[in-house]
Amino acid sequence: MARAPVRVDLAGGGSDVPFFCAEHDGAVLSVCIARYVYARLRFHAGPKIIVQSEDLNEQVSADRLEGLPLTGRLALLCGIARRLGPEDASFHFSVYSDVPEGSGLGASGALGVAGVGVFDAALGGGRSREQVAALGNEIERVDLGLAGGSQDSYGPAFGGVNFIEYPAGRLVRVEPLPLPESLLRELERRCVLVHTGQGHVSGSIHDDIAADYRRPHSPTKRAMLELAAIARESREALLSGELERWGELLSENWRHHQRLHASCSSRRLQAFYQAAAPHVVGGKTCGAGGGGCIVFLAREGRRRALERALDALGGLRLPFVIDQVGLSTWTLPTKE
Repeated sequence: MARAPVRVDLAGGGSDVPFFCAEHDGAVLSVCIARYVYARLRFHAGPKIIVQSEDLNEQVSADRLEGLPLTGRLALLCGIARRLGPEDASFHFSVYSDVPEGSGLGASGALGVAGVGVFDAALGGGRSREQVAALGNEIERVDLGLAGGSQDSYGPAFGGVNFIEYPAGRLVRVEPLPLPESLLRELERRCVLVHTGQGHVSGSIHDDIAADYRRPHSPTKRAMLELAAIARESREALLSGELERWGELLSENWRHHQRLHASCSSRRLQAFYQAAAPHVVGGKTCGAGGGGCIVFLAREGRRRALERALDALGGLRLPFVIDQVGLSTWTLPTKE
């Protein structure tokens, strides 16, 4: 068994995509919360390899690894199984998550980490957290050709609050931030995470952003540079305990995020921002945008008023509890 937490990107998301990081230094600040993607791997004597998503209520089977399809809604699971599954064994690989589909919380990255982690633990691979994250991201971006960055893999592998740097043309650097327990508890007390009820499709948004990035005089590149700078400033604000300043940077990040492409925002998202405005220091949409979750920092004494405003719009509030473990694996005894 394995589980990996999802992440809430607090600043800099969008500056971690490969085409930007090949030329410029990207940076992301993220925190992992106690909502997880779980993976289960069981070897059996039967002839079939089975890959299953409990969330989608779908499964595929094949006699050999090459028979697992790399298209469709189970493509990522099949990609993990094909890359890491042993050639001479039959197994049942299944996953499920406890976040809504299209949440913007990087569930596919967490799935990759949990999936690589469960195979690595079962087969004695001994990969480090960095190696698990890198391989999970490689399967998603290279093997399957899915658009996006890599913060969704590195955060879940480590857990906690992380500052992730992407020096142009060099290896990713992950810095777990040593925040005091008092600040972590304040983040949990004052942060409100809400799902707007409108999902997003990050791949299509990333494709839109990539197309805009390559156009002459596009504002996309400037927005990415600003997002990376805000991530660095947000890191400093948290390390110095400036919670109010960090909350203001959430909104500044969202302003630049919307400049990446028009599809990053929506009327539904803007309705939530307008309803929340009197009660918050700042807030930003999670992930690529277009829908999914928003994280807000409530003003002191205004959390309940904020929650009522979000509930009135039909938002689904998710617990904001920080996971400080990251990827974890364990073994259950067989019944045989």
